[in-house]
Amino acid sequence: MKHLPTLDAHGHLAIDHSSDDLTNSGFVLAMTLSLEEATKALERQEPRIAWGVGCYPRRAVSQEAFDIGEFRELVERSAIVGEVGLDTGSRVPIEKQIHTFRQVLEVITDHPRFVSIHSYRATRLVLDELRRIPISTPVLHWWTGSADETSEAVELGCYFSIHSAIARHSKFRTRVPQERILVESDHGYADPPAAIPCRIEWVEHLVAQQLGIHVKETRRLVWRNLAAIIQETRTMDLLSTLFIKTIREEMIQDNS
Repeated sequence: MKHLPTLDAHGHLAIDHSSDDLTNSGFVLAMTLSLEEATKALERQEPRIAWGVGCYPRRAVSQEAFDIGEFRELVERSAIVGEVGLDTGSRVPIEKQIHTFRQVLEVITDHPRFVSIHSYRATRLVLDELRRIPISTPVLHWWTGSADETSEAVELGCYFSIHSAIARHSKFRTRVPQERILVESDHGYADPPAAIPCRIEWVEHLVAQQLGIHVKETRRLVWRNLAAIIQETRTMDLLSTLFIKTIREEMIQDNS
């Protein structure tokens, strides 16, 4: 089998850095925190980075500046939406967050995307909103919901982007099908400066231990699951040529 590079399903990269500074040998789904940041990020063309369109629930200026028309236009240019969601620990009033999140979900119903969802201290609220406005293949970033909430999220079609801080939780083995698992570093937010691939390799190791599989199989699993989301959302043509090539090669391997 051809060597697969790492895949980080949720990272934060500085858009003013050079391409060489942003990533090493791995692929990254890079989240943004505001529409302004997303606009700048989508002007870049790194082959191993897919930039998201986000509106961070903990950042008041991002929430206040959110415009659904601008968001829709940006979403049409990207396969990834994130970071979006809800956070009851935020200083932003939860009513404002919910209003923004509902607008995001409404757009996604018409433009299915890989959507990375923040749910800190708001797991119940996020599930309620996903039930209220169902979308295809939502991805729960750094999920801390209860075992029962996790089962409910699976029923709602959610995927789970697992960070090292939660990788040892048994619910990801007992409640989540392997075909719903991704790995993430949350690089640039939760981790000290380090090579992104090294961080993801550590998460792969922890997830492999939890699932009782080889680390190499964990990496293949993550790529297969991303491929499933991209196929379901029909957003392959919004990714870089190298991203597309890597996904298709893994799909061929999986079918052989």
